[in-house]
This record gives sequence, C-alpha cells and structure tokens, in this order.
Amino acid sequence: MTNKPLSEQELEYLEAFLATGAEAGNCMPLDMAHGYMTTVLSGPALVAPDDWLRQVLGDLDFADQAQSARIVDLLMRLYNSILDELSGGNNNPLLVYLTEGVDEPLPLPYGWCEGYFKGWELHGEDALNQMLQDEEAELMLSTIMVFLMYADDQLLNPPDEQMHRETVSELPGSVQGLYAWWLERRDSPVVDLQ
Repeated sequence: MTNKPLSEQELEYLEAFLATGAEAGNCMPLDMAHGYMTTVLSGPALVAPDDWLRQVLGDLDFADQAQSARIVDLLMRLYNSILDELSGGNNNPLLVYLTEGVDEPLPLPYGWCEGYFKGWELHGEDALNQMLQDEEAELMLSTIMVFLMYADDQLLNPPDEQMHRETVSELPGSVQGLYAWWLERRDSPVVDLQ
C-alpha cells in the first residue's frame, strides 16, 4: 500500500463502488465515509482499522480478493490523507453538491455530517458527552449538528440559503478545532497506517 493521495480517477472509482453498495444499504457512500473517518481520527483514542473499515464497508460483496484489496487500499490512503490534512491544519470535508436547478452549486453536507456523528460511536458515549459539557467544544459540534436537524423537504431547499452556505463554510474550522481539542486530551498519538 502506498501513502500517496488518491488521484481524481481513484476517488471517482471509490465513490462509484461505494455508491453501488450504499444503494443496497450495505455500506457508507463516500461523503459519509469521509466524515466517519474524520471522526475516527479526531477522537480520544486510536481506533484499529478493522473496526472502522467494518463500519464503512458493511457487508459488501466483492467480485474477488483483488477488488477487496484495492478498495481497502484506497480507503486506507484516504484515511492517511485525512490525517495529513488534520495534522496540517487544512482539513477539507468531502461534500456533495446540488448543481441542477441552482445558480450556484449548493453544498449538501448531510451525509458527511451524519458520518461524522456516527464515528463518535466508536469512541464511546463518554467522548460525545465530554464535548457537550465543554462550551467551546459544544459550539464547534453544533456547527456540524445543525445539518442533521433539517426536515426532509429542506435538504435541497434550505430555509435560509445564505445562512446554510455560511455555516457550511464554518465546517472546516469546527472540525479542525475539535481535532485540536481532543489532541490535547489524547493518551496516544494517531499515526499513519501503511
């Protein structure tokens, strides 16, 4: 396994593969998986790849061992890229955009945010409670949480589009802040998995 970032072609392949499985309810789509891995890397403890890979891939069926190895390799490289971004202070949530019927592409952060919150399950309920009991951490968490409170009919038509876009622009800062918040409280460092 190499540690280089995914090419655009590799990212598209991974996205298409996961989308096929997600339609059947067997795995996470790419944006959700990205949010999930971001949390895996942002919490109080190192999470073994087997634990989070199982959650991302669910019970997907692979054509053969070669396909399985390729998908796992791509996910591990994506994981390492997310770690590099967080460590470098320049994380970039992987969002889906609505492009049809709008003047400017509309960010749809719901899947990413859902994956981010689902990731806290691996760190345990206490981790989430600790953040909710800290004013600074709770404020950063609320920036992400707000997108999980939309009604179904608001997902493609936010009640306040300008506020929606502004809050999306605050996601990287909140995610980076929570990573730093936990980094100060972490017992052991998270390392690249090669």
